[in-house]
Amino acid sequence: MSLEISNCAGIEPTLLCEAMNMAFSDYVVPLHLSVEKFTDFQKQRGFSSRHSFIARTNGEIAAFWFSSAPNPDLGGGAYTLSVGTHPQYRRKGLFAQLLKVVSGQLAAEGASGMQLEVISTNDKAVAAYENAGFQTGRRLRVCKLSTAGIEVSSAGWDLRPIEITALPSEETAFFDWQPTPQNSKKALSALAGKSKAISARANGEVLGWVAFYRDGSVAQLVVRKDQRRKGVGGALLAAAAEAVDNEQLVFVNVDRSDMATNALLDRAGAEDLLEQLEMRLTF
Repeated sequence: MSLEISNCAGIEPTLLCEAMNMAFSDYVVPLHLSVEKFTDFQKQRGFSSRHSFIARTNGEIAAFWFSSAPNPDLGGGAYTLSVGTHPQYRRKGLFAQLLKVVSGQLAAEGASGMQLEVISTNDKAVAAYENAGFQTGRRLRVCKLSTAGIEVSSAGWDLRPIEITALPSEETAFFDWQPTPQNSKKALSALAGKSKAISARANGEVLGWVAFYRDGSVAQLVVRKDQRRKGVGGALLAAAAEAVDNEQLVFVNVDRSDMATNALLDRAGAEDLLEQLEMRLTF
């Protein structure tokens, strides 16, 4: 099998989208991303064509490794957006070859490593990453809940829209854990016009916020540490439910160790969809 590996510079999003859909075409729930959704995916997660690579055979994309550039917000590491192989070309060593090229490019530019998420029940993928030297960090919950089932009243709080860029820059008073890259402030800003945030305030101070996309995907639900267990989180959840263009909210990558947020979601009737593992490779 003749193989050509190159970065994604100059490759049309249509071709990369087709490759990604094909790689996940035989999953239990096949992937059917439109080109528009794919380009949103690229913007949201920091896709870098110079740091993303494809393997081609006979002109066809057989496998890909989509990556961001080294990111100071990740301690100088790079975020892996997605890795996939065309069903016809699996078990031919393409994963290892692409990892070698991608990690080599990143290391040459001073990256400290790579991080990604993988579905915890995807045993083959988890084993492949572990064999490559990735280590498991956080466990991340993915769940959904019906907007109709959210009965918490949002009354009593000063709830108003807030620009993503106006969210508090000093986050230590709010966050117990950092959102994964696709839920970061940078990701929300990259999809301006498709993302929105609502803040809860008292006496002009921001007590918390919920940031989400029009389709109902919630990126952040945050309450200031000294304002918790007072109903702020429930009010923000109700406000998001009223604002989205969907009958459900989807929470992707909620840290399992965050007992308060998970308890709030459970009380609202959240249904687990899957769990992801955050994995890191250090150079």
